[in-house]
Amino acid sequence: MKLHIRFYRSLFSAKAISNFRLFGVGSTIIYVLSLTFLCILPVLLVFLFNPSSPEDKPLQNSQKYGLEPSQMQEFASSVDAVLPFIIIVIYIAMYILFSGILFSGTSILSGLGLFLSKALNKKLSYRHLWVMSCYSITLPVVLLTIVFVLNVHVSHSFFLFWILTFIIFATAIYKSPPKNKKRL
Repeated sequence: MKLHIRFYRSLFSAKAISNFRLFGVGSTIIYVLSLTFLCILPVLLVFLFNPSSPEDKPLQNSQKYGLEPSQMQEFASSVDAVLPFIIIVIYIAMYILFSGILFSGTSILSGLGLFLSKALNKKLSYRHLWVMSCYSITLPVVLLTIVFVLNVHVSHSFFLFWILTFIIFATAIYKSPPKNKKRL
């Protein structure tokens, strides 16, 4: 199944997330890396195209610190030459950091899922739970990206993100088939 179809179905269907448990770990890793890239891209665009007002110019207050406007102008023009490289390095660092946070969080969530699947009498291995938790982050990641782009402050958004992810993940576990009973 193509990545964009998995993305779309992960936004609204816990049953689909449950069925995705049968996909391989490799394609799931590619999915999470692609999801991270798509959701960090608007963050980069907001950063690049954020209009600044004339009051935000640092040159107006530079004389308080003993710096001449001509010195500040020289420094700003030298920084302008390397600014694209700085932005690329920052973006790559953010991408690696956010990917690491998502992979770490889904791994911890999968460990919690072992207890939940046992309590719900579901036959799910850690691998299945890990894949399901990776697809469970889709909706929360998209919502968090939208909140950021709209510049809305949500207090405790990190915890709300993981609570929503856990609810989606638990629903997907619940929708999974039960263990087969042994026949005598």
